[in-house]
Amino acid sequence: MISKKLPQLVAYAAFVALVCNARADVRLPALFADNMVLQQEMSVPIWVGRTKAKKSQYVSAAKLRAPNQTRKWLVHLTGLKAGGPDGLRIEGKNKFELKNVLVGEVWVCSGQSNMEWPLDKSYESASDIAACANSNLRLFLVAKAKADVPLEDVKAQWKECNPQTVPGFSAVAFYFGRELQKSRKVPVGLIGTYWGGSPAEVWMSKRTLESNPEYKRDILDSYAEAARKAGESGDKKKMPGWKPPNCTMA
Repeated sequence: MISKKLPQLVAYAAFVALVCNARADVRLPALFADNMVLQQEMSVPIWVGRTKAKKSQYVSAAKLRAPNQTRKWLVHLTGLKAGGPDGLRIEGKNKFELKNVLVGEVWVCSGQSNMEWPLDKSYESASDIAACANSNLRLFLVAKAKADVPLEDVKAQWKECNPQTVPGFSAVAFYFGRELQKSRKVPVGLIGTYWGGSPAEVWMSKRTLESNPEYKRDILDSYAEAARKAGESGDKKKMPGWKPPNCTMA
C-alpha cells in the first residue's frame, strides 16, 4: 500500500469548498467519485457540474471561475505527487466527501474487440483473476452509449481491482495496468472506453468529419438524409443507430 498523503489535493479542495459554499448546488460527473485516481505531475482539471450561479466569480489562489455562459466551476490541481489514499471535499449548498482517492498514472484504454475482450474469457486467466486484488489498481468502465454530440457525463463507477470487479474488464488493459503498477510502483487508474466493431470515424468529432469531403458525404450527409426520411415517415426505428428506450447497447 502506498501511504504517502496528499496535502496539495486537500488544500485545493478547500478552495473549491470556499467558493462554492454560498452559491448553489453542485453536481459531480461520474469520473470524480470515490476510488478515483488523479494523474500525477500534471495539471488536473476538476469541474463541478452545472450550477445556478448568476455572477462570474474568481479566486486567484485557486484559479477558480464560474463563467456566466457555462455556469460551471473549474479548478486545476497542479504538482500532485503519487500517493494516497486520501479524501476530497467539495461543498456548495450540498456537499461531496470523496473517499479513497489516489494520485498516480491514469490511462484511457480504447479500441475495438481486441481491447474489449474480457479477462474472464482470456486464455488461462482464472489464476490471474483469483490473485488480482490490488487496491492501487482502479477500474472505470464507461457504459456504451450513442450520441450525436459530446456528452458531459457517462455511466460508470471507479472500482478497486479484485476478483469481483475485474472479470468483465478488458484483458489487455488489466495486464497492462498490472505491470505498469508493479514497475512504476504508483497507483494506476484504467478508463475503459472500448467498443468492439466500432469504426474510427464514430470516435471523431463532427467538425473533423466535416473537414474531409469524403467523410462529410459518406457519413454526415448520408446520416442526415436517413434521419430526414425517418422523420418524414414517423418511423424512428429507421433512424441510424436508433434503439428502443431502456435497451442494453450490444
